[in-house]
Amino acid sequence: MANRYERIADDLRRLIAMGTWLVGERLPSELELAARYRVSTPTLRNALEVLQSECLVEKRHGSGNYVRRPGQRMTYVVDGCGAEQSAVTSVAVDVSFETAMVAADGRLSLLLDVQAGSPLTEYVFISHLGTSPRSLTRVYVPHAVAQLGTLEENGSPWGNGVRNLLAAAGVQVMSTTERVTARFPTADEAQTLHITSRTPVLAVQRVSIDVNERVVEGTLLVMPGDRTEILFTTGSAVKKLAVAG
Repeated sequence: MANRYERIADDLRRLIAMGTWLVGERLPSELELAARYRVSTPTLRNALEVLQSECLVEKRHGSGNYVRRPGQRMTYVVDGCGAEQSAVTSVAVDVSFETAMVAADGRLSLLLDVQAGSPLTEYVFISHLGTSPRSLTRVYVPHAVAQLGTLEENGSPWGNGVRNLLAAAGVQVMSTTERVTARFPTADEAQTLHITSRTPVLAVQRVSIDVNERVVEGTLLVMPGDRTEILFTTGSAVKKLAVAG
């Protein structure tokens, strides 16, 4: 037997399909919906989270819940065919970024293979599609590697512009390793991405090394799982041999 919140989610799903609320339109407030269905606010929020996980509804903090426009997924593309991996976005997004000087905490010291407290340059990128946040990217470069120039602009939500700064400083990235996991967001991530703490995210941990096997860049990328997909492309050994010959 379905739980109460699941039955509410079914009814809200039916009403959205009928066009009771159009794409981009705000649903009644959570208090109004809770009163309509005669349930507590937490039960009503559980129902809304079901619809959010199905990409039918988007929660905008401080504004309310809106019917989501379909077909707005962003694709993180990783090309492993060449010496370097690339990442591009399949939709046009606005990207803002900030730069700061920070000290490596325990997690970053392990990620970057540096001593705790070592000085780092941190680049934080947040991408938006309209009013909807799509990704949160933090790129770290140890000062021992290079003290980079100013990042004037960045069209990539993944912080690819930092690679250009590394190259300009004479740092050559030889290989990049990426680890992808699915998890629930931290409180800060949920607030930044305008999602609930129960909305799964795709988390990418990216580490780049140079010819001396020194970690020159570490990246922590978080994307809402309900609006993101990751595409991996690899070349065959036969193809690589043919090109080499």
